[in-house]
Amino acid sequence: MPQASTEATSSGAASGGQLEERIDLSTETTQKIAQASSLPLADALALLSALEKRCRVGNDTPSLVKVCEASLDVCHGAGDYEALVSTLKTLSTRRSQKSKAIAALVTKCLPWVVDADGDGFTPLPTTSNNKEEAATNQETLVTELRNITDGKMYLEAERARLTRSLAILKESSGDIATAANVLQDVHVETYGSISKREKIEFILEQMRLTLLKRDYVRAYIVSNKVKRSMLDEEGMSELKIKFYVLLSQYHSQQKDALELARCFHAIYSTASSTAAAAAADGSDDNNKWKESLTNTVVFLCLSEYSNE
Repeated sequence: MPQASTEATSSGAASGGQLEERIDLSTETTQKIAQASSLPLADALALLSALEKRCRVGNDTPSLVKVCEASLDVCHGAGDYEALVSTLKTLSTRRSQKSKAIAALVTKCLPWVVDADGDGFTPLPTTSNNKEEAATNQETLVTELRNITDGKMYLEAERARLTRSLAILKESSGDIATAANVLQDVHVETYGSISKREKIEFILEQMRLTLLKRDYVRAYIVSNKVKRSMLDEEGMSELKIKFYVLLSQYHSQQKDALELARCFHAIYSTASSTAAAAAADGSDDNNKWKESLTNTVVFLCLSEYSNE
């Protein structure tokens, strides 16, 4: 068996049961990243691209992650969004690209387009003088990041949030239909890395947009993704009220007085308990539950006589 290089260390398993060779390029990576920061954009990308390949082939994942992030940094620092999107796409689709590198690429770009420290999906306000161009660049980057996360379970939470970001951008431009269709592409109820609350918020947003689109059949199908028992859990009062408000819009279009009464009764039950808790804290918010109770009685009176 040939001698391994003095700068290589063993890591992982390769074909034939032999240990996979890992080359430590950390020193060279630090030097070339520093060098790239002082070069023109094209030269810097060429330098980092060659280094990226060596790190990837040499299985030096920590150095690979640093090189990928540095490549995005030089593009963003130069304000060249076209180069940024192109570099992002190229690095993420490299042959045998490491999952940690792909995750790092997405994580690196998120704070440039969304409120990563907040809810994780609200698009950042554009600060450029040319707002139309800035909005286009922002949407292009969000779309590319969303494409990268497609089919990758380790990035499903990021995909869900980027999808909400894209839907917000589409809705703000007046394209309600596309915003609704974008959200429908994500079956967030199957995602295991997202909290229960975030899943419900996502589904409620799907309901809201499908109702705005006047796709009432789809809106009702989406509403069935929400388990009613989850809405009764502690801390879900706000989401429960929002859910039944949206559901009442569907039943209003269907002219179903009994179901409307049920929706408003659910709102009344939740809002009254919330108001009681607020009163205990010294605040007062009685309007919501009173209005809901009134609507419950009115729609019960309007509903057809039945065993129910």
